[in-house]
Amino acid sequence: MPKKFLLISQIFYPDQVSTANLFTGLCTLLAEDNIEVEVWSAHPSYTESARQPRQRKYKGIIIHYLPSTNFKKSSLTGRFFNILTFAISSTLKLLFSKEKTTVWVHTTPPFLGILLSGVCSFKRRKLVYILLDVFPEGLIRLGKVSRGNLLIRFWQRQFVITLKRSEKIVAIGRDIKQYVIEICQECTSKIEYIPHWQDDNLIFPIDFEKNEFIIEKGIKDNFIVQYSGNIGIWNEVSTMGKAVKINTEKVFYIFVGEGIRKEELLNGFDLENQQNVLLLPFQNNENFNNVLNASHVHLVTLKKSLEGMAVPCKIYGILASGRPVIALVPANSEIAYVVKEENCGIVVDPEDTDGLINAIILLRDNDILRKQMGLNGRMAFEKKYTTRIVAKKYKALLDKID
Repeated sequence: MPKKFLLISQIFYPDQVSTANLFTGLCTLLAEDNIEVEVWSAHPSYTESARQPRQRKYKGIIIHYLPSTNFKKSSLTGRFFNILTFAISSTLKLLFSKEKTTVWVHTTPPFLGILLSGVCSFKRRKLVYILLDVFPEGLIRLGKVSRGNLLIRFWQRQFVITLKRSEKIVAIGRDIKQYVIEICQECTSKIEYIPHWQDDNLIFPIDFEKNEFIIEKGIKDNFIVQYSGNIGIWNEVSTMGKAVKINTEKVFYIFVGEGIRKEELLNGFDLENQQNVLLLPFQNNENFNNVLNASHVHLVTLKKSLEGMAVPCKIYGILASGRPVIALVPANSEIAYVVKEENCGIVVDPEDTDGLINAIILLRDNDILRKQMGLNGRMAFEKKYTTRIVAKKYKALLDKID
């Protein structure tokens, strides 16, 4: 009888944002490896909005779309109800399920794993907790909430209880793993570092001069610096905005994506009069590789003091594209570790605008260095970060549990 992998994830196929793409690709490969894969998901609300059937089969994956709202991501109220309705539906479905299959859940949205771990404990079911980010500690470090707040203290306590209840914990960064061990020493033996991944069929290098997107936009004579992905709470955006405003010679910026901090980014420069910037929405899979390759270098950012709280997964798509990275991240973060270990870019303090500009100029003026860093990144990606390589690690973990 084949093993079963049950994933509860609010975002999944047919949405085509990062989390949906990554876990759809992972589940596809697990299904190809004779594993029974079942996913409980919400109705799409990011790049897609069509309501889905209650159940469908996609590339060997059985997907259950639970009752949920699917308001647009741009609406904060709508996002809250999307999370709330999916949390209620998945909790009820799990509560009345008679199966004993291990439940796999990640931290998007933050409360879901905590909620489901309580149900699993009650139902005597095992749970694997995949830490894509860390709450509420991340919000505390951002200064959004007080460590002494009673609700925050309760949340933190429930997070630690969830860690203790989990059969296994997956940390996508070594810094996250270290933080978990610091707050829960008894978790040391059950936490594993398994990095995020990217689909090498979706993202691969394309020659800059032959890129259809570059030709269409007429920007091939510029040095292109790109930021692609969510512009969210973890990201350092003001430094990027200041860099745009400086108007460095021949440097052109492309920002792809949306997020709650996009307005803060735009406040850093005068969009109407800025001649060196292009804004694009999230791209579907059909256009994604061309747009990602429309660059000489990519930016990855993480706000100061947020090491151990999150790992911007866009880094692995950048490595896949064969482009170097300028990482505006804390020195002790997973992103910094990867960039330094693989010699695939430059690490800059998140708040150092001059350092960012100097890094851009260095790579603009040194083709050999830039191309070698891009090549180093692609080689590291092929060895460590493809979906197929990481899927083997998830299968090995599954074999340990069931």
